[in-house]
Amino acid sequence: MPAANFRTRRAAREAALRFSQQAMSKMPARPVPFRPEPGWRMRMDLETTLAQDLCARLCHDLVGPLGTVAGALDMLGEDPEAADLARDAAGEIRRRLKFWRAACGGGGSAVAVPELAGLLDGMLAGGRARLELRTLAEDEPIPSPVAQMLLMAALLAGEALPRGGTVALTQEAEGYTLRPEGRVVNWPAALLAVLEGQPAQGPRELPAGMLRRHADAAGWTMELAVREGVLRLRPAIRG
Repeated sequence: MPAANFRTRRAAREAALRFSQQAMSKMPARPVPFRPEPGWRMRMDLETTLAQDLCARLCHDLVGPLGTVAGALDMLGEDPEAADLARDAAGEIRRRLKFWRAACGGGGSAVAVPELAGLLDGMLAGGRARLELRTLAEDEPIPSPVAQMLLMAALLAGEALPRGGTVALTQEAEGYTLRPEGRVVNWPAALLAVLEGQPAQGPRELPAGMLRRHADAAGWTMELAVREGVLRLRPAIRG
């Protein structure tokens, strides 16, 4: 090795050693204690519970059509309708995944009104209820946080219709209203509890918890007019 090259490498090693020693000398003699903000453990527990409930809800929503696909594949050689059954179930899986991706996923963009309606197709009351758009301008995209809030609110409005019916989504001067219309209308108890400040419990109540989360993230307020049976969503007034 040439002498000049050797001296260069040696100088580089010595410089690196000096830098390391200087950095070590600036470190505190004792580890800096971790002082979390008040309430951090509660927030972490809530986030963990929410993630667990979302996973459980996804599994619940997908296990049925996945079982149908598996059963249909076993019958392909025996039943001529098995292939159609498998395709229908695969379409149901795709529809549910698209909904949950749009409703709970991150990094989304603005959603067009027809796209919002398409995401809710077949998702309300297990397909027994349909969405009806009233006074929504189809050429005005809905910001992603607001769209996610509306998807969860519509899903809850569908749960208020155990015998099916119509979920009317109306755009007003300030915000939106959702009105379930059918023979039996009964808003989920989980929504009432969340509006009173209680956390959602379990995967079945997940939509109410996600609605609260989306509304907070978007800076909107929620109000359930029990006598009218209407859920109102409004931008929060900032003073």
